[in-house]
Amino acid sequence: MRRGLGLAAACLALLAYAVPASGQGYGIPPGNPFMNTPGARPEIWAYGMRNPYRWSFDSATGDMYVGDVGGINEEITFLPRASQAGANLGWNCFSGTAVQTLGCTAPGHVPPAFQYPSSADVVIGGTVVHDPTLPGFQGRYLYGRFNSGLKLLNPGAAPPETDGPDIASVSAIGPDGLGRLYATSLAGGLYRLAQNGPQLAANKVRDFDQPVALAAPPGDPDRLFVVEKPGRVRNLDGSLFVDMADLVADTGEQGLLAMAVAPDYSTSGRVFLFYTDNAGDLQLDELVRTASAPDRTDPSTRRPVLTVPHGQADNHNGGQLAFGPDGMLYLSTGDGGTQGDPEGDAQSLGSLLGKILRLDPSGRFAMAAPPLTPAADTTAPTLRTSVRRRQRVLRLRGAVAYARCNEAAPSGPVARSPSGAGGFRCARRCEPRRRATAFD
Repeated sequence: MRRGLGLAAACLALLAYAVPASGQGYGIPPGNPFMNTPGARPEIWAYGMRNPYRWSFDSATGDMYVGDVGGINEEITFLPRASQAGANLGWNCFSGTAVQTLGCTAPGHVPPAFQYPSSADVVIGGTVVHDPTLPGFQGRYLYGRFNSGLKLLNPGAAPPETDGPDIASVSAIGPDGLGRLYATSLAGGLYRLAQNGPQLAANKVRDFDQPVALAAPPGDPDRLFVVEKPGRVRNLDGSLFVDMADLVADTGEQGLLAMAVAPDYSTSGRVFLFYTDNAGDLQLDELVRTASAPDRTDPSTRRPVLTVPHGQADNHNGGQLAFGPDGMLYLSTGDGGTQGDPEGDAQSLGSLLGKILRLDPSGRFAMAAPPLTPAADTTAPTLRTSVRRRQRVLRLRGAVAYARCNEAAPSGPVARSPSGAGGFRCARRCEPRRRATAFD
């Protein structure tokens, strides 16, 4: 849509309805730490994070390594398997070991195992090396710095640190179905990691469109899925596996952020995708591959699983999605994006922001906690709208906008005729916005 049309004209050309922000397509698995805590969201597994863009499980032990993009410090926190449930990583009271907010308390704060001062060279959480072709690096933790490439730490994310390949704009590190490691660069490259004498090397495989994540069916030697930020997933040969570009907002840190392949993929064909939708909220969907073409998903199978309202800003979306050793689906969310988290979402057990969530997407476990019963609500719901700037306005005879209510509520049209008679006045969202590096 041309800029001259303006947002108001686009709103007046639209007939749209608000969609409730809450919808549940999952169950709460036993063992979630806050399922019986009054006022807490039972989905929460760990909390107190700013922007946990990438984290991983050690495939050998089930231990967790969380890379959290910092305010004062970039941090990597080591969480042994027995200590993950309910862990509080400290944000926004702490950034690493530094005090971020005076007078703030973070019960049970788990300090990072490794940290370094925040800058544009933000942390990209990685993985413990179990690649059989990298014998010299077994058991070490491999992570990235956005500007200066790959780095290696000892088990438990313990220093000292040694340099790996200098992959600029590194955006993800992950294994294929046999544990062989790859890395992506937001600039386009997919790299296969290799051992070259005592050095870790990176060999370019091919280019993709802003690759940000990797996923693979367990045990499959042939398939590797590459997630592209604008809303597509491609097979290793470059062919298309998923196209969700029409559903994905792709501005700044927004986009299609992660993909997880179900442990039973060989029989179910299920995959899960995490992205920022056109209303700016965080969305988790399930899709199923086609019956006739195993290298493509069927768009008609898309099932919304979870929506997390994210109206404060367009950054700090989190981004990692992975099945754990227990077969449950884990998802990380950022703190909402306003600088310093003044809303206190990361420390609030009543918010899904700034968290790692643990879900059962199959729904075989019922909600184990009763629904929250808040005090009488005397505040009217609010409506948010967003409009893509570039649209085929004449072909559509109007423009498509997206509206979302901050709570489940009936809603009629939010705009009427192009003439403006009886229509609603629309305005741009007034939100704090900040763009630095891609994942800051």
